[in-house]
Amino acid sequence: MNGLLSRLWLQFLLGYCLAALLSSAGLAQAASAGSQPMPATAYKLISVTVSGSKRFTSDEVAAASGLPVGTIAHDEDFKKAARQLGDSGAFSDINFAYTYSAEGTKLEFHVTDADKFAPARFADFVWFPEDELRRAIHERVPLFNGELPVNGRLAGEVSDVLQAMLVEKGIPGDVQYQRASDKNGQLESIDYSVIGVSIRIHHAEFPGAGAAELPALQAAAGRLTDREYSRDYMGNFVEHSLLPIFRERGFLKASCGTPQPKVVTPANAELDSNQRPRTYVDVTFPVTPGSQYKLTGWQWIGNQGIATPMLQPLIHAKVGEIANTIQLADDLHSVQELYGSLGYVTANIKVDANFDETAATVAYLLRVTEGPVYHMGDLEFRGLDNSLEARLRAAWKLRPGDVYDASYLNQYLPLARKLLPATLDWDVTSHVTAITVNKTVDVDLQYTAKAPR
Repeated sequence: MNGLLSRLWLQFLLGYCLAALLSSAGLAQAASAGSQPMPATAYKLISVTVSGSKRFTSDEVAAASGLPVGTIAHDEDFKKAARQLGDSGAFSDINFAYTYSAEGTKLEFHVTDADKFAPARFADFVWFPEDELRRAIHERVPLFNGELPVNGRLAGEVSDVLQAMLVEKGIPGDVQYQRASDKNGQLESIDYSVIGVSIRIHHAEFPGAGAAELPALQAAAGRLTDREYSRDYMGNFVEHSLLPIFRERGFLKASCGTPQPKVVTPANAELDSNQRPRTYVDVTFPVTPGSQYKLTGWQWIGNQGIATPMLQPLIHAKVGEIANTIQLADDLHSVQELYGSLGYVTANIKVDANFDETAATVAYLLRVTEGPVYHMGDLEFRGLDNSLEARLRAAWKLRPGDVYDASYLNQYLPLARKLLPATLDWDVTSHVTAITVNKTVDVDLQYTAKAPR
């Protein structure tokens, strides 16, 4: 016990002496500072440098810190600037050091970039060209370079800037943003949009398109007129309406640049539901058709279960004619249905295109992966009483172990409907599951009855 008390007393004396020494050093430093005060110029930032970042420049980080060169700053200001950079979410680690001299203060940040960033997308800010919009955001949010950290307050700062830009333009809309994820749940983008404003499509133009394609393009664009504008909707139109027009005419490498909206004031402009003027836009779709290709031939490989003479009649393309990939896709769907009817329910066909750019021709290699033959597995009926189930089960012709015909279900369902009581409306949901372990197909039919309207 006496030994323990002795050790505690010794630790107390050492701590007391250390505190006294530190206090004496602080008083001595204060006395020295009092006798030789630092000039006011010593606290003026003469340089702010940044190291460690691979994503941002020194000027961008310095501007984001809130301490530009020329600022009068002290230790607390440096700590506040470091916290501000940390709150942005753009960095996982931040350190700073500074030196005083009669000429001024030199400040250095050492940062480590955050691991995860996502692109920012702007759905419907039609009042600003895209490059102008991004440039304006960067001027006010120096750490915005087209992408945003997945954490931190930077995404909110961009939203605030966009809101301010709308106010400056006199646009009565509100900015909202959301984090969009892909099918695997991974963050894909941070999407910004405007709510509270009706934006309608007035007219569409297709610079770069040939005269032969314009009538079809204008007919497709007729479906856009007076529809609500959004960037995603324009992208969908390009992929599913515009480009197929070129691909069925042999322009297999046709492309379309980013659709460009331009605010216009049509003579017949209307008010929205809140009696405010609608915003109308003309949308330009810059098209690059490229070469128009002709077909020189095709070859089947991998088709062992079905001979080429059985497949060939399903392909409507003719050698020497304009290559039409839209028709080809429809034909290959028919080929896949044929395979499915013979039990090859996992068969797929891949198209390899061999282009001759000089001659503007293309030849196709149709690569078939047939997979195994599947057989009929379990058949389940849900939502029916025993008598109805027995009636419908008796009508199903595929028996367990039979080669599964993927086309049979479409033949069966209309027949089965006729066997159900006509006094009720029937909905049926089908679930077809291929069991890879034993190469069987299970069919589950869910019936729902409701009173007729």
